[in-house]
Amino acid sequence: KTELLDFYLNYVKEIESINSRIDVTGGYSWQHFYQDGSSFVRNGDETQVSDNSKYITENYLVSFFGRLNYTFKDRYLVTFTLRDDGSSRFAKANRWGLFPAAAFAWKMKEEAFLKNVTAVSDLKLRLGCGITGQQSVGNDYPYLPVYRSSTSTAQYQFGNTFYNTLRPNPYDANIKWEETATYNVGLDFGFLKNRIIGTIDAYK
Repeated sequence: KTELLDFYLNYVKEIESINSRIDVTGGYSWQHFYQDGSSFVRNGDETQVSDNSKYITENYLVSFFGRLNYTFKDRYLVTFTLRDDGSSRFAKANRWGLFPAAAFAWKMKEEAFLKNVTAVSDLKLRLGCGITGQQSVGNDYPYLPVYRSSTSTAQYQFGNTFYNTLRPNPYDANIKWEETATYNVGLDFGFLKNRIIGTIDAYK
């Protein structure tokens, strides 16, 4: 099951004296992921259960986030976002990841040199860059050394009796958030009263 708790506040202000508008959002998110069940290991003839191990797995994700939108003269738009995410999947030294992003948009259609061009209904240039984080890295706690019971095909024989052994799982004590940086540029356009519309995007 998954439990989710979200809080956020939003503030919007028009500053007419400088033809500006600000839109600020800040928030907090808490998530709990929980799963339990049993795993069964059968003998080679598939008729007898030789092991029944119950398991419980859980992890937590906590996030603080903020966003600032600033608009000037209704044609220059700037956005800044910032996330600070903490995951219990990682050791305390690597638990938190900071992920910023920024974007700029220019409504070129609102400029004087295009304002009265009737053939062009819309023209907007967009630029953006940011870093995103990934914490789904397999098991719940990949930084901890864990031993698990072997399967029925990996037992040790003493006399006529076969015993399960303990085997170590691979782990990385220094594992941390995976980070991906993205850059993009785009152009939105419309012609002939938006009878023809489209978008061109390039990204890395």
